[in-house]
Amino acid sequence: MFRKAIHPFLSFAWVFRSALLGLLWWMPSPVFAANLLVVLSDSAPAYQAYAAGFRGSIEKRGSNVDVQVLELRQLNGRPLPDANLLIAVGSRASEALIGRDLHQPLLLTMLPRTNLERLLAQQPKTGGIYIDQPAARYIALVRAALPEIERIGLLVGRDSKDTATRLQIAAREAHLRVQSETIGGEGDIYPAMQRLFADGGALLATPDGSIFNAQTIPSILLSAYRRGIPIVGFSPAYVSAGAVIALYSTPEQLAAQSVDIALQVLAGGAIPGPQYPRHYTIGINERVARSLGLTLEGETVIRERLERLERQP
Repeated sequence: MFRKAIHPFLSFAWVFRSALLGLLWWMPSPVFAANLLVVLSDSAPAYQAYAAGFRGSIEKRGSNVDVQVLELRQLNGRPLPDANLLIAVGSRASEALIGRDLHQPLLLTMLPRTNLERLLAQQPKTGGIYIDQPAARYIALVRAALPEIERIGLLVGRDSKDTATRLQIAAREAHLRVQSETIGGEGDIYPAMQRLFADGGALLATPDGSIFNAQTIPSILLSAYRRGIPIVGFSPAYVSAGAVIALYSTPEQLAAQSVDIALQVLAGGAIPGPQYPRHYTIGINERVARSLGLTLEGETVIRERLERLERQP
């Protein structure tokens, strides 16, 4: 009996393969593939919710990423920890990081479009997520939730001129009449509302702190309520305070979108330009709606209508 001879090349290949597998077996695997630094403006509940949502979204993806979360006060002029990507949450953190000499890409989030675009012009390799909703979505909410409304009113201040222009264009495309009043100071608000709503309509609030702030919001809401004017807001606080309906993105929703961008950048992609929130929440104040004689459908029905309207060309 003769054994079949083994070709020398096959023998060498088998030995090489075995050695390679053994080497890979003993090589230590990296604990973290990338580092992210999330800087919060302060310890406010909304920022804490963002941080928790960010970490939770990273864990759900099973991503090999180390996430460090710091409040701005913890930096206190110190050098930034090593990170492949920086994420600033809120206006104060965004202002602080923009002012530094950065070599990493930077993502800004949870601040109004007006503020974000001003900061983006100062720093290359920077992206952002607006806290504002796109104008067309805001107008679609009015049509979906308040189909009997034919005209809307806008109070326009120094920080909302661009927002008002976009809303006016979107409203006209949706066949809604628009009237706006320019507000130079708090004393202008009440007379402006008298002119705006002599013939009914709805008030669209905008994230303009020169008009809508802690001092003015109670009187704006009361004035609108007395005239039977529904207010469409942009945060859950408005719904609690007396707005009929509001459209907003939660900190957790913004955090999930931030994770999408972060993983894209860490995979070698360029940081994208600024974008609107992809996910949103609709808040409804049924008690105020009933007091104004309005019948609102449930959140699910309104959302379905809104999404259909958004899909229309």
